[in-house]
Amino acid sequence: MNNNMIWQPELPQTVLHSVSDHAAALMQAQSLTTALRSIHSDFSVRLLHLGEHSFDQAFSDGLISDGADSWFARDVLLCLNGIPVVWARSMCKSDAGNWRGLLDCGTRPLGEKLFDGSLPLTRSCFEYAAVQPDRTLHGFDGTAFAARRSFFSWQREILGLTEYFLPGLKSFV
Repeated sequence: MNNNMIWQPELPQTVLHSVSDHAAALMQAQSLTTALRSIHSDFSVRLLHLGEHSFDQAFSDGLISDGADSWFARDVLLCLNGIPVVWARSMCKSDAGNWRGLLDCGTRPLGEKLFDGSLPLTRSCFEYAAVQPDRTLHGFDGTAFAARRSFFSWQREILGLTEYFLPGLKSFV
């Protein structure tokens, strides 16, 4: 994926004008898992990929490669009533043992572990971007209208997380 998105500290105005206030609030929630579960629909996670992956340019100015050319990624769809509403990618260096172990959680939401208070994590501020319709999402034949990203640090290992909001979300909020 090319990083042709412009990341900014707030939701772009074009996105804000295309969604409800409730959707905008959900897109800014600390934990999407918690926010999506609050909708009172059948929440599920569909695992698309777990393993070695080429570097995703959406992380180009947040994950420092240090010459690393081996990366590990987890791609999932977050679904409500079986409808995909968020496509998410978590990425770390292949030798980031803490993160690799945490990412191997099957169809359990990563957010359950990230936000249960048991890990000594720090998280960057969110950055948001409008998404071009031609952006491809691995394992998903559809488009996104907006994205957010953040970076987690755990014992000097960095995990990048991008979450792409899909059109199906608008029918729930």
